[in-house]
Amino acid sequence: MREYALFWIKDEFSSHYFHKTNVLFDFLKEWKYNPDQTLSSTQFQYVTKPIPLDMLVHYVTEKNRKPVEMTYYKNKMSFIIQCKGQNIRLTQMSDREVRITAESLHQAETIIFETLRTFNHSFFIMDEDMRQYGWIAPIKKEAIL
Repeated sequence: MREYALFWIKDEFSSHYFHKTNVLFDFLKEWKYNPDQTLSSTQFQYVTKPIPLDMLVHYVTEKNRKPVEMTYYKNKMSFIIQCKGQNIRLTQMSDREVRITAESLHQAETIIFETLRTFNHSFFIMDEDMRQYGWIAPIKKEAIL
C-alpha cells in the first residue's frame, strides 16, 4: 500500500514555490514531525488552506461516476472510493491534510490525482516513504505579449 499526504497550498505560495518543491517538501515534513512547534504550526496555517474532504470526494465521485462508502478510520473521517474491484481511501488527518491510501501510484493517479487536476492546481502531494513529492498539476503561465 502507498500513502500520500495531500495539502492545499494558497495560490500566492504555490506560484512562488512552484520551482522550489524541495523547500516546500522540507517545510511540510518538518511540520508533520513537529506539529506542536508554534512557529512551524503558525507558518503551516498561513501557507495552507483547509481541505473540505466531503466536497473533494463528492467532486471526484461525480467526475468519475464511482461509488463511495463513508467510514470512520481510527476516529477520523474517511471515504473509500471503489473502482474496478480496488479501493482507494481518503482520510482527513487534520483540516489541512488528507491522507490518500492506494495500492499503487498508478491507481492513485488514475482515480484521484487526474481528477484533482481539474479541481485546483495548488495541491501538493508527498510520499514520504519514497521521498517523492510534487504539485498535482503545473501552474499555467500567462502569455506575455
